[in-house]
Amino acid sequence: MEASLLEAAASVGLEGERISTPGMVLRLTGNMAIGEDARATEMALRILAVAKRPGDPFNMPIETIRRIEAAATPFGQPIDETDMLEDSELPRVVEAGRSWAHVPILAGWRAAANYAFRSRRTSPAAERLVFMTVEGAARHLRGLSPEGRGGWPEEDAADRAILMPAEAGWIVAPSVALTRNGFRLWSPLSGLGTFLEAATRSLSQDLGHLGTLRHELARLQSKTTAASGRSRLPDLVELLKAQPVVNSAMVIDRLGVTRRTALALIGELVEAGCLVNLTGRRTARFWALPSLAARMTPAASARQFRRTEHPATAAQDSKDALEIEARLRRLREQFDEERLDRIMSDLDAAMAGLNEVVRKAGGPQGQTE
Repeated sequence: MEASLLEAAASVGLEGERISTPGMVLRLTGNMAIGEDARATEMALRILAVAKRPGDPFNMPIETIRRIEAAATPFGQPIDETDMLEDSELPRVVEAGRSWAHVPILAGWRAAANYAFRSRRTSPAAERLVFMTVEGAARHLRGLSPEGRGGWPEEDAADRAILMPAEAGWIVAPSVALTRNGFRLWSPLSGLGTFLEAATRSLSQDLGHLGTLRHELARLQSKTTAASGRSRLPDLVELLKAQPVVNSAMVIDRLGVTRRTALALIGELVEAGCLVNLTGRRTARFWALPSLAARMTPAASARQFRRTEHPATAAQDSKDALEIEARLRRLREQFDEERLDRIMSDLDAAMAGLNEVVRKAGGPQGQTE
């Protein structure tokens, strides 16, 4: 849930639209985002919905990628059908990733690179969502994640994205990795090494954050143990484990209790420091677990886009930008399947070294690591 929120805001930021997670909350709870903020927020919420429920790219490639493209299109801007891939190309995109399913992160990268080439880099935001979707699907094929629903419900709408439970198998949030502790360009056709370095650092921080999450879950569980036999508090705790952002209406609906009881249960957890009011209002309130609430503050959002002050990183960014621009010019000159095959072969050669490292680690445990 936390990673999905941060990824949605960071992905929109990489497209030149700055939006904070508090902005998404305000959009949900009070429709307070206006002007350009509303456009950026709407796009972030649609990306959030896909990040939480990516779909099934291997079994439903056309539906999955079309949904990704719709989410990645700036709000209010129609999809340019002249630049859209043909339906027949979409299964090839995900199959390019399936061939590397034994290393899920590389499977997602290869699918993103394939999509980037075919689409002529028209939507980097869509490329990142393709990466996340295929990486998660490949992880499931490897038995490294539980099976999700595979689809998305009819209520999969932007204005409900924050309250939507997260059901995804991916572990790398690419936009967060590229904008955390610095700023790096997204370049699936040439930037594999830079991306893996950024992803490694980002995942290390996320692993450290798991301790905080375990502490919060343990504190919630202790409230369950101390509750009386007729209390509905244990039911609310179970709801919060799957849905860390709630409002009173949701508690009433899921637990089948009165509004007074719902507010009393929420108030008990607030007093115990297990829930935080996101809106700061006395009406139309939303509550979240403390860790999630802390990440949905203006300070946390600003840190996502804080650029590094090290000259080496700035020089690398400039070098990457020139390399990407030169590659784009070459892509515009010619596009055919043979050229795609050559590019994919070069990418496979670069990835083969990483695959060899994984193989030498030895055994299923080593490969998983």
